[in-house]
Amino acid sequence: MEEIKIRWMKDKDLEEVLRIEKENFKFPWKKSYFVYDLRRPNTYCLVAEINNKVVGYLIAWEIIDELHLANISVDRNYQKKGVGTKLMKEIISIAHLREIKKIYLETRVSNIGAQKFYQKLGFKYSYLRKGYYRDGEDAWIMEKDI
Repeated sequence: MEEIKIRWMKDKDLEEVLRIEKENFKFPWKKSYFVYDLRRPNTYCLVAEINNKVVGYLIAWEIIDELHLANISVDRNYQKKGVGTKLMKEIISIAHLREIKKIYLETRVSNIGAQKFYQKLGFKYSYLRKGYYRDGEDAWIMEKDI
């Protein structure tokens, strides 16, 4: 496997980011959401690249002493190859540097793969948020102490 490089997301990455977003989510974010986050203070927008090709991304919002993982996705052709793990380890490292105390996220109750992925990174189940998603599915809130 080629080297996975993590860097800050740029406007020029949005086409690939949107392709991955649409490929992986039932209700994908609109381009305007990504554009807004790219310009918003206290927001971390990262991409993972292999051979100069964007293969994954992560967006997190810093809120006082917490970090909220807002979005993460990996191109289907690169899943289970360490891309998501590398993105998560980078945001965890940023959280340490920023003296963040906790990272939290939501994941669909039905998305067992994502839950296992986050558990391997030290996230724990916090509570169930009923009807969180647009289609009415519940979300697990998961958190990790830093």
